[in-house]
Amino acid sequence: MTAIKLTAEWFVRLMHNLAAILLALAVILVFVQVVTRFLLGDAAVWTEVLARGLIIWSTFLVAGAAFRFGTMIPIDFVRSLLPPTPQMWMTRLVTLLSLAFLVVLLWYGLSMAHRVINQRVAMLDISMSVFYLAIPVGAFFAIPGLLLRHVELEREEK
Repeated sequence: MTAIKLTAEWFVRLMHNLAAILLALAVILVFVQVVTRFLLGDAAVWTEVLARGLIIWSTFLVAGAAFRFGTMIPIDFVRSLLPPTPQMWMTRLVTLLSLAFLVVLLWYGLSMAHRVINQRVAMLDISMSVFYLAIPVGAFFAIPGLLLRHVELEREEK
């Protein structure tokens, strides 16, 4: 179990750090956009499209860390109103529903990415599916964070 937990923690950290790097790159690209637009008078329009794509990717990649650290929309208030045994079952239900939602995102995200594979992103000349793949990849890498958080909550409730 320790090796699995360490691997899952490593994936969560990796996705968190990768999301931070992508967000920093997006900020740099927006800064380049502002400089080229207002100082040079000729906007580098590709930077806006690429920054948008990087923000999309960073949002989906950080979902695993958000699950892991319990920063997704919590239901702690409702759980706190319940006795200990129903609290544990509510935690299990929420984890199960969240896992089901991530599987749906994974399935339909792959389907959407496949559907737009022949469309091109304006100004970048890359497939639109590169942006859409953020959905299934983010959902896939959010699963370890969700499961780690659930195991932690199960241990706290015992």
